[in-house]
Amino acid sequence: MPLFLIIRMTKYFLIDNERQQKTMKDKKFLKRQNIDYNIIWEIENMKDNPFNITFGKTPLKLIYRQNTIDHVINTFNNKNPNVESYIITGPRGCGKTVLLAQIIKEFDSMDNWISIDLNPCMEMLEQAAVRLYDSAKIKNLFIKKEFSFSFKGVSFSLIGDKKIKDIFSLLKQMLEYLKRKNIKVLFTVDDIAKNDYVKAFVQAYQSLIRQGYSLYFIATGIYNNVSSLYSDKSLTFLLRAPKILVEPLSIRAIATTYKEIFKVDLETSINFAMFTCGYAYAFQILGSLLFKEKKYEITDKIKDEFDIIMEDRSYSQIWKELSKKERLVIETLANNKEMSHSELLNKLKMKNNEFQVYRKSLLFSGLIISDKRGSIKLALPRFKEFVLFTAYIEGDK
Repeated sequence: MPLFLIIRMTKYFLIDNERQQKTMKDKKFLKRQNIDYNIIWEIENMKDNPFNITFGKTPLKLIYRQNTIDHVINTFNNKNPNVESYIITGPRGCGKTVLLAQIIKEFDSMDNWISIDLNPCMEMLEQAAVRLYDSAKIKNLFIKKEFSFSFKGVSFSLIGDKKIKDIFSLLKQMLEYLKRKNIKVLFTVDDIAKNDYVKAFVQAYQSLIRQGYSLYFIATGIYNNVSSLYSDKSLTFLLRAPKILVEPLSIRAIATTYKEIFKVDLETSINFAMFTCGYAYAFQILGSLLFKEKKYEITDKIKDEFDIIMEDRSYSQIWKELSKKERLVIETLANNKEMSHSELLNKLKMKNNEFQVYRKSLLFSGLIISDKRGSIKLALPRFKEFVLFTAYIEGDK
């Protein structure tokens, strides 16, 4: 056979093979795309749905992490607490915000506590002063007609004759009065990340703590954002704050809740619970889908709709936040059900010292779990399917 004909046939074969692979990808992609994306809107607007898929909103059906809540409350209420701050961390959708909301609710029910929630994307000292002053619980303590102060359009009337120079002086004067009344102040920040507002507030907070004011602090944040705060030498206060890693929900508690709502047998409710892997957001999504379908079994349709919501609301963002090497570890695990430490190192062709950096990050991010035998696997429900689908569509595999 002439050489030019062999070359032409080889070229045709390669082009045809590439076309077939692209067609397979397109079919798989279209299958995923054809799932009704309105499912998210439909679930969010369902009447009488006891579950909730909106991030940050406390659902009607909630599994309380009472041990963690009690631990924080008891620690802060000690006469001489050895801890005055906590950082709540874990993957997106694990329940950090809901846990913080529950803790705030507990403190708000106490007469000698006031909680001030701060937005980390705005001037935090100003927020602290304004919200502290405007608190219905204590505002009457500050009002006195004879003295007033205005800052950026907000007027304050305070007891005392100390000169107010700036917002920090204003905050100090209010805290001084609250200290005399034995009122403690809890500052909270949801989804903290390193920026100039956070740095300025933390530095001011450290100064106030040194001066003996009764202040407490709780923040939530994903592991990577929290780690970036620790790298700043001016924020050593946060480095000393104990971390609360939000663990998976109890499978027993999830199963009991599903059994109560859907009136199914114990075996079915346990299967539902195992499907969620204890992931708080998955508990809400699966519950919503089962409630919508009124068919209390995990069908292919429910799996597809579950994957769509998880990708849209959680997994895509988690994936974007991973480094290239972290993705490589996750993809390797996705292609294997479970791997030993040595097997994973061999597959990755990575030295142990380098691997330990990514292992620690992924463990604290709640994306992998490692048992006592050293076996490592993915932690989140159907995250494997998301990773393989993403890699396939993007042509990484």
